[in-house]
Amino acid sequence: MTRLLLVDDDAQLRAGMSAYLRRLGLEVFEAGSCAEGRQLQAAQHPDLTIVDYDLPDGTAFDVLQAMREREATDSAIVLTGMGTIELAVKAIKSGAEHFLTKPVDFDSLVHLIERTVEAQRQRRQHTAAKQLARSAPDPFLGSSARIRELRELATAVLGSNAPVLIQGETGTGKGVLARWLHEHGRRREEPFIDLNCAGLSQELVASELFGHQRGAFTGAVANKPGLIELANKGTLFLDEIGDLDPLVQPKLLKVLEEGSFRRVGDVALRSTDLRLIGATHRNLAALVRAGQFREDLRYRINTLTLEIPPLRERSEDVAPLAQALLAGASSACEAEQVEITPDALEVL
Repeated sequence: MTRLLLVDDDAQLRAGMSAYLRRLGLEVFEAGSCAEGRQLQAAQHPDLTIVDYDLPDGTAFDVLQAMREREATDSAIVLTGMGTIELAVKAIKSGAEHFLTKPVDFDSLVHLIERTVEAQRQRRQHTAAKQLARSAPDPFLGSSARIRELRELATAVLGSNAPVLIQGETGTGKGVLARWLHEHGRRREEPFIDLNCAGLSQELVASELFGHQRGAFTGAVANKPGLIELANKGTLFLDEIGDLDPLVQPKLLKVLEEGSFRRVGDVALRSTDLRLIGATHRNLAALVRAGQFREDLRYRINTLTLEIPPLRERSEDVAPLAQALLAGASSACEAEQVEITPDALEVL
């Protein structure tokens, strides 16, 4: 649930706005001054602060300054009854995401809230992805001919924007390879968005992938962009794509062929530019013959195919993998580095 702090000394306006936002499913905290606002920010860690410019004990800039000093990751929208371009520019430079003049149109405010929270979520996700990438394991650990061949093929597809299909048994590292392809490809500075399709119902996977409009179904209290939208300019990784619901498959095909889609419950056509990486442990050709997977979608997603061999087919890679795993475990436990004995390696 989105946590929102509303700072305004107009108690009547604050009460009306809070009631409206709570009906939309937001958790709202209220403050009537800079001091109260700063206290609630520190205590409640809201996702977003909506702050009136003119307050009894200061201005919105005092609240923004406190956010900067705390190195807060939450966002802010500044409200004012005396909107000027100069004041708006100063507010944005001070760290506000948006600047809105009074009287406040509640529908416009909700739209700004949705945009601001979504932008914040994307920034956090992007930062987390970068941190994860720095510590991501090497998908090509080993010296076997099979793993060297996989590295060569993976390196060869880095410059392409065509879809990639990664095949391999469960546990062979398909997700690790997908992230490596993104982090070393043209779209490395853009989002890496992933979804495991296994076990997801048609309704859930459609909402996750394509997003939905407010009121599209019970519980849709706000507009929600889907993963396809969030992956714009970046990479969308669909793990276990062979399990994708058959009724959703033609919609994904439209994305790949035309770069367009519609949110659930919306009539507007939206566009996206993404690279799809799919992964599966299943035989897609067999699924096509069984009528469980579309032939045209299979044709689209396996333009470039990478197959990860199981470890039993490259036993010479066991030693370097085991040593790397042990080194990582020792580091995580802040223990001294230890070695695997030859006898232990023989058992492995």
